[in-house]
Amino acid sequence: MKLPRSRTPWLFVAAATLACSSETVPMWPAPPVHWQPSGSEPEDRSSPATPTVYERALADAYTAALVSPHFTDLERILAEQAHLFIGAKDTHGRQRVVKAYDDALGAFGDRRFIKSRIWLTDSTHVLDTQALEWTMTGVQAGAYLGVPTSHKPVIIKGLTLIWTDDDGIIADLHTYFDEEVVKAQIDGGSAEVKGVVWPPGTRDQPRMHERKGTPEEAANVKTVRGAIQALEDGDENAYVSAMADDVDVFTLDHAEPVHGKQAAHAYFRVMRGAIRLLDTVIENAWGVESFVVAEYSINGLQLAPLPRVAFSAGRAIHTQFADVVELRDGKIFRIWRYADPIAFASL
Repeated sequence: MKLPRSRTPWLFVAAATLACSSETVPMWPAPPVHWQPSGSEPEDRSSPATPTVYERALADAYTAALVSPHFTDLERILAEQAHLFIGAKDTHGRQRVVKAYDDALGAFGDRRFIKSRIWLTDSTHVLDTQALEWTMTGVQAGAYLGVPTSHKPVIIKGLTLIWTDDDGIIADLHTYFDEEVVKAQIDGGSAEVKGVVWPPGTRDQPRMHERKGTPEEAANVKTVRGAIQALEDGDENAYVSAMADDVDVFTLDHAEPVHGKQAAHAYFRVMRGAIRLLDTVIENAWGVESFVVAEYSINGLQLAPLPRVAFSAGRAIHTQFADVVELRDGKIFRIWRYADPIAFASL
């Protein structure tokens, strides 16, 4: 298994069902006045392991910026050389990041974001991290992936991994959602994803999970990493043994989860049978309470068809994922997988 590079994912289970800034940008009011959430008091920021008030409030600022016209409000919370990965785009620079969001989601008007869960992950390095799970509702007000304006409503479920400094200025964003599932809501889409619609959510009161630095969190990360390594090693028993008997895997392209160890066996066999020289790369893995947030890739040469991935024998493939994994009694109990098969890149 290679060491982390910069971003990537873990566990593509759709098959089992046969997915330094050069300047400091002023964060809301300009320096030397710092924005503070209403009613908050300045906090002791001497401990790098404690998320700052700005970091705790970032999810609100980020989702509020995503409803601004052409996403222009993002500029005031982005570092000058901010990096973004979204769909097939991988870009740097404040203006390019804003444009990439406009390209990805700007076709939808009346945007509204509901935050469901937030994981405050690693606060021990120069840049702190968090993961935000969200649902966006909107109306198609412009062309999207070749589909003319339809004025149809859409519901988009996604996950964003965010890296910030202590002032909540964003240096890096990795955003995951399934473009094909979105497209299917406005033009019918392929049979594989037709009819998949997520509930819109009603209350913007996200559940907050915060890293404690406990031995259990470290053990959970080791378990998830072990499962990924077992997939690369071709060790089916080790892979499946990491799962609870009643494991559920939720993906963006299915309304219901895949359930149980038999599905885990099936996934393992399909992936190992379809990808020669299968290689896994974990770019990020954080333990947060009973969860692990893992970003990783699976790479190799395609030998057989994979669901929703165009088949070309012998081509190099690079598949990317971000998973939220919940563990119980040391076993993987639930997985929420975020990936965009349209963005799978031929190398």
